[in-house]
Amino acid sequence: MEFRRWHNMVYSTLDERATFAPVGIVTRQGIEQSHWLGTVDRRLIRLLPEAKGVLLDIESWRCMILDRYNRLGPGVYMVGALIADLGVVGVMDGTNPLLKIVEPEADRLNRNRGGFSS
Repeated sequence: MEFRRWHNMVYSTLDERATFAPVGIVTRQGIEQSHWLGTVDRRLIRLLPEAKGVLLDIESWRCMILDRYNRLGPGVYMVGALIADLGVVGVMDGTNPLLKIVEPEADRLNRNRGGFSS
Protein backbone atom coordinates (compact mmCIF):
# COMPACT_ATOMS: atom_id res chain seq x y z
CA MET A 1 0.00 0.00 0.00
CA GLU A 2 1.33 3.38 -0.99
CA PHE A 3 -0.01 6.90 -0.40
CA ARG A 4 1.03 10.12 -2.13
CA ARG A 5 0.91 13.67 -0.83
CA TRP A 6 2.19 16.98 -2.20
CA HIS A 7 5.10 18.08 0.01
CA ASN A 8 7.86 20.63 -0.71
CA MET A 9 6.87 20.97 -4.38
CA VAL A 10 7.13 17.20 -5.09
CA TYR A 11 5.02 14.16 -4.41
CA SER A 12 6.08 12.42 -1.21
CA THR A 13 5.29 8.70 -0.80
CA LEU A 14 4.13 7.06 2.42
CA ASP A 15 3.61 3.34 2.90
CA GLU A 16 1.79 1.24 5.49
CA ARG A 17 4.80 1.17 7.84
CA ALA A 18 5.57 3.73 10.53
CA THR A 19 8.25 5.92 8.94
CA PHE A 20 7.68 9.08 11.04
CA ALA A 21 7.72 11.02 7.76
CA PRO A 22 5.77 14.29 7.75
CA VAL A 23 2.08 14.07 6.95
CA GLY A 24 -0.49 16.84 6.94
CA ILE A 25 -3.70 17.04 8.95
CA VAL A 26 -6.36 19.10 7.19
CA THR A 27 -8.05 21.64 9.48
CA ARG A 28 -10.32 24.63 8.88
CA GLN A 29 -7.32 26.94 9.26
CA GLY A 30 -5.01 25.03 6.89
CA ILE A 31 -2.72 22.03 7.16
CA GLU A 32 -0.87 21.06 10.35
CA GLN A 33 2.15 18.76 10.22
CA SER A 34 2.37 15.51 12.17
CA HIS A 35 4.31 12.21 11.98
CA TRP A 36 3.21 9.17 9.93
CA LEU A 37 2.70 6.07 12.11
CA GLY A 38 1.52 3.73 9.33
CA THR A 39 -1.94 2.27 8.83
CA VAL A 40 -4.43 0.43 11.02
CA ASP A 41 -7.82 -1.16 10.40
CA ARG A 42 -10.86 0.84 11.49
CA ARG A 43 -12.01 -1.93 13.85
CA LEU A 44 -8.75 -1.73 15.80
CA ILE A 45 -8.53 2.05 16.03
CA ARG A 46 -11.97 2.14 17.68
CA LEU A 47 -10.41 0.30 20.64
CA LEU A 48 -8.15 3.30 21.37
CA PRO A 49 -10.26 5.86 23.23
CA GLU A 50 -7.55 8.54 22.99
CA ALA A 51 -7.43 8.40 19.15
CA LYS A 52 -9.06 11.43 17.49
CA GLY A 53 -10.40 11.28 13.91
CA VAL A 54 -8.73 13.68 11.45
CA LEU A 55 -8.57 14.25 7.69
CA LEU A 56 -5.21 13.70 5.96
CA ASP A 57 -3.65 15.56 3.03
CA ILE A 58 -3.29 12.36 0.98
CA GLU A 59 -4.01 12.98 -2.71
CA SER A 60 -3.84 9.44 -4.12
CA TRP A 61 -3.19 5.80 -3.18
CA ARG A 62 -2.44 2.43 -4.73
CA CYS A 63 -2.19 -1.16 -3.50
CA MET A 64 0.84 -2.41 -5.44
CA ILE A 65 3.68 -0.70 -7.24
CA LEU A 66 2.42 -1.80 -10.68
CA ASP A 67 -1.12 -0.49 -10.03
CA ARG A 68 -2.07 2.99 -11.10
CA TYR A 69 -2.82 5.58 -8.44
CA ASN A 70 -6.41 6.10 -7.32
CA ARG A 71 -6.72 9.89 -7.15
CA LEU A 72 -8.97 11.49 -4.56
CA GLY A 73 -11.20 14.13 -6.07
CA PRO A 74 -12.17 17.52 -4.63
CA GLY A 75 -13.72 17.26 -1.20
CA VAL A 76 -12.61 13.63 -0.72
CA TYR A 77 -10.10 13.00 2.08
CA MET A 78 -8.44 9.99 3.65
CA VAL A 79 -9.41 9.50 7.29
CA GLY A 80 -6.66 9.31 9.87
CA ALA A 81 -6.48 9.01 13.63
CA LEU A 82 -4.34 11.35 15.72
CA ILE A 83 -2.78 9.46 18.61
CA ALA A 84 -1.86 11.83 21.46
CA ASP A 85 1.55 13.39 20.86
CA LEU A 86 2.89 10.45 18.84
CA GLY A 87 1.50 11.12 15.36
CA VAL A 88 -1.13 9.98 12.87
CA VAL A 89 -2.19 6.60 11.52
CA GLY A 90 -4.09 6.14 8.27
CA VAL A 91 -7.37 4.32 8.84
CA MET A 92 -8.09 1.40 6.51
CA ASP A 93 -11.39 -0.27 5.71
CA GLY A 94 -10.13 -3.74 4.86
CA THR A 95 -7.72 -3.29 1.94
CA ASN A 96 -8.84 0.25 1.03
CA PRO A 97 -8.29 3.52 2.85
CA LEU A 98 -11.29 4.92 4.71
CA LEU A 99 -12.47 8.01 2.84
CA LYS A 100 -14.69 10.91 3.86
CA ILE A 101 -16.49 13.32 1.55
CA VAL A 102 -16.60 16.92 2.77
CA GLU A 103 -18.18 19.78 0.84
CA PRO A 104 -16.36 22.93 1.97
CA GLU A 105 -16.36 26.21 0.01
CA ALA A 106 -12.87 25.41 -1.34
CA ASP A 107 -10.88 22.22 -1.28
CA ARG A 108 -8.03 22.54 1.26
CA LEU A 109 -5.59 20.77 -1.10
CA ASN A 110 -6.46 23.15 -3.98
CA ARG A 111 -7.90 20.37 -6.13
CA ASN A 112 -10.05 21.52 -9.06
CA ARG A 113 -13.82 21.38 -8.44
CA GLY A 114 -14.63 21.57 -12.16
CA GLY A 115 -13.88 18.89 -14.72
CA PHE A 116 -11.41 16.42 -13.33
CA SER A 117 -9.41 13.90 -15.32
CA SER A 118 -7.00 11.29 -14.02
